[in-house]
Amino acid sequence: MKITRRLIVLGAVAALVTATLVAAQSATAGGFGEEVSGNFSDTAIDTNFDGSAANLFSGATKGSGSATYEGIVEVVLDPMTQCDGPGTATGDLVEYSIVRRYANGDLLTSRMVAGTGEDALCFSLSTGAATLDIDAEFTGGTGSYAGASGSYHASFIVQLLVQDPGGGIAHGTFTGTTTGSMD
Repeated sequence: MKITRRLIVLGAVAALVTATLVAAQSATAGGFGEEVSGNFSDTAIDTNFDGSAANLFSGATKGSGSATYEGIVEVVLDPMTQCDGPGTATGDLVEYSIVRRYANGDLLTSRMVAGTGEDALCFSLSTGAATLDIDAEFTGGTGSYAGASGSYHASFIVQLLVQDPGGGIAHGTFTGTTTGSMD
């Protein structure tokens, strides 16, 4: 009876270890997913020379390797086009790039997939809340991410905290998720 219990416990432990190793392997070699949160502020950078500033954003992730990150995003708002009824405006994403830094110092870089930023943002003019959807691709990195490729979709909820009277977005927070795969 004691031997049977020990075998059952050993079998359960072996199954748990195997499941953990398989999950860890799929997170680094195939599936990619994160929960993200952070903040953003206007910069002096104008990636498309339209007179509006891009935003610098930074934050942290939980999920595929847990990283801190920093990036740049520029959105062109079109207050004449409503995305969700009166009082909303669409925004086209013209630039998105990000560098993730992992605890061991490895870097993972990514950029928006060209041509996918149209109507990516839906902004409520009265509340300062927005949704943002981005299709991005991995562009490489350092260490274990050297030569990384693959793609992901990111969905964010953005909250504007301070509006820029000069026409930029200014300062705010975001939370969201990324899901995709990495080669």
